Amino acid sequence: MKNLLLGIILILLIHPVINGSNKGNPTCACECNKDSMVVVMRFERKVKPEHVAFFKQSFDQCKAEVMEKEPGCLDYSLFQSYNDSTLFCLTEAWVTKEDHNVHMQFEHTKKHIAETREINDPSFKSSTNYIYWICPGANEKQ
Repeated sequence: MKNLLLGIILILLIHPVINGSNKGNPTCACECNKDSMVVVMRFERKVKPEHVAFFKQSFDQCKAEVMEKEPGCLDYSLFQSYNDSTLFCLTEAWVTKEDHNVHMQFEHTKKHIAETREINDPSFKSSTNYIYWICPGANEKQ
């Protein structure tokens, strides 16, 4: 009986491998190809106090261009901390990594990066930045 149970468990474990099935394995729902996945990014930035208003203005100008000219952008947001007005969280979501790569080549993006490059608080080091790769169909009901 013990051997029968072990045999059934073994068959259930190797069945997807034998059949090449990716069902039930969200890491391979997009055939394990990051190029076909949604990219979600989160970054923290702390700016020098005298540059807070300028940073927000520069971001808003860039965001207006992004939303108008970049259909691959799903989210492009800036959040300011309630507890520290110099601390910001930027979130971006892109249909594909290529959409983000194209974004980095636009003049409005280059301008925002250049004009805000020197306003960071040099003592701040974020430990909560991340990039997630999400398969768009991974959470759909079957």
